[in-house]
Amino acid sequence: MSFHEREKKWNIIFLIFGIILMVLLVGMLYWSKETEAAESRRLQEMAKKTENSAKTNAGTKVETEEKPEEVKEELESVPEEEEKNPEGIVCWGDDLINGEASAKYSYKVVLQKLLEENGYTLPVQDKTLQGAGTLSMMTMAGVPAEEVQQFVTKHKEKAAGANLAVTETGIRDLTEEQTERTDINCIPVICMGYYGGWSHDPEELAQQQQKILDTFPNKEKFIIVGTRPMDGSVDAATLDAALKAKWGKNYISAAEVTTSPSSTYEAQAEIAQAVLDKLEELKYIQKEG
Repeated sequence: MSFHEREKKWNIIFLIFGIILMVLLVGMLYWSKETEAAESRRLQEMAKKTENSAKTNAGTKVETEEKPEEVKEELESVPEEEEKNPEGIVCWGDDLINGEASAKYSYKVVLQKLLEENGYTLPVQDKTLQGAGTLSMMTMAGVPAEEVQQFVTKHKEKAAGANLAVTETGIRDLTEEQTERTDINCIPVICMGYYGGWSHDPEELAQQQQKILDTFPNKEKFIIVGTRPMDGSVDAATLDAALKAKWGKNYISAAEVTTSPSSTYEAQAEIAQAVLDKLEELKYIQKEG
């Protein structure tokens, strides 16, 4: 074989090798681009998943953060249970209408009528005494005898031998029915002192009212009615000043709600209305149905 033929043969071989090499390079370039594209798609998918996951987590966080508010709103939307009515109202102290007329004109009877007329189904119990002093009322309420006797001793010492009204030292004989306590779950309306028993001292009268109030399990709900004593030993202004200072919003001054003497039918009706108004003002009672 001549040199020229060998040269031609090698040229053909180099050409074929070059073509193969070019094909390989083109293939590698194409594969590289495909790999890069696939990697790009993979990265995009990962980024998309990460974004979706972040959104999901954010949504969950918002829901989680909102749940306490939702619970709060649900709790707030539940209406509060209305406070239940007491078993009734009980009137303690003086019955200023003597005799059979009391069953029609005393404030406790008028109060019962007013409650019914205004849609309240509450009974009014009667724990009043006609013509009795506050010592008898404390005894009827079950205040310990030694505590009642302390007031008696104090009155005698203050009198220094002078004559005292029977209500300042005497305690009425009481029946078992009178001393029975069926009213402890009722709201007490304490109106006492008209006939004496407190040594003409409004502060002592307040102490005695407290003694009766202390016999009730619920000492937060009550009404005190103040009336000028029958003997005029203490004027209404002095009495009211002391009892208002003691009882605050729970106090009713008879002198402020009526211009008639407390023992009149008109005054008893006006006192009854004032008691109803105070029961409503203090939200002690609710209409049923």
